[in-house]
Amino acid sequence: MGEIRYTPKIKEKRWSKDKELDIRKLWDEERIYEFHFDPKDARPIIVIDTPPPYPSGKWHVGGAAHYAQIDMVGRYFRMKGYNVFLPFYADRNGLPVEVQVEKVKKVNPHELAKTPEGREKFLNMCKEFLDEVEKELVNIWRRLGCSFYYIRNGTDSPEYRKITQATFIELWNRGLIYEAERPVNWCPRCMTTLSDAELERKEEDTLLYYIKFRVKETGDEIVIATTRPELLGACDAVIFNPKDERYYYLRGKHAIVPIYNKEVRIIEHPEAKPEFGTGLVMVCSYGDQRDIRLFKELGLKPIILINKDGSLNEKAGILKGL
Repeated sequence: MGEIRYTPKIKEKRWSKDKELDIRKLWDEERIYEFHFDPKDARPIIVIDTPPPYPSGKWHVGGAAHYAQIDMVGRYFRMKGYNVFLPFYADRNGLPVEVQVEKVKKVNPHELAKTPEGREKFLNMCKEFLDEVEKELVNIWRRLGCSFYYIRNGTDSPEYRKITQATFIELWNRGLIYEAERPVNWCPRCMTTLSDAELERKEEDTLLYYIKFRVKETGDEIVIATTRPELLGACDAVIFNPKDERYYYLRGKHAIVPIYNKEVRIIEHPEAKPEFGTGLVMVCSYGDQRDIRLFKELGLKPIILINKDGSLNEKAGILKGL
């Protein structure tokens, strides 16, 4: 990725784009935008905590414009007489970079990571990719005339890692953070959690599976429609809507989960939609956000029967390995 060049369609009468490069060169040589802390400096210090951009690809015009606006604020405070710390550094951590390197280099990081040498090789690939993209980002804001104090390596530097690790240790020692198991967005291919921002949601047609349960107290059969039959072994409750008169006779009773012969409570809850399927819903860990809410609200104990690679474990019984 070389320096970005363009040919303006409108000819300037009093300005030449070549002058921009001369001015930028002068700024760099004189290092006029570097931040210096001097106890003898009477100017008040202001720190503008610029959000580090994520160098996973080319910068779009919106991102560039956003940082130009931040630079405008920094220049304003300089003119007001402040000693301004206006840093620019890239966020060099995260999954998107690894995914991009996989695509560009056509490698499988999980295969490489089976040996220390392979893991180090993949990390070096990521660093080389980041260096290339970051160089382009820096070139863009320089050509825009921005006055950031560039900090190379940013979140990849030993100093940064030392500070973040020390911060987490301090928070842990003070009891402000804790370790716990929580449902997350998990990718069985990347073998890691994903943020909501990294997800691409799609609506697709699927099938409703009708499964017969038995009522423990009466021996009657009830039918539940679900799109997630593989989670049958993780069912910990059955719900129906309090306004659904069809199931009033199930109040206070229990259902027996087929195949697993597990006894679960039948509960009235407004989350059940009478018009969907049969109106009865099995609550499993975890089919969707509703399940997460209900498990927490009803105090249910989750049953984890899906492995990290997406296969079913021994808790799935005869479905193990699927």
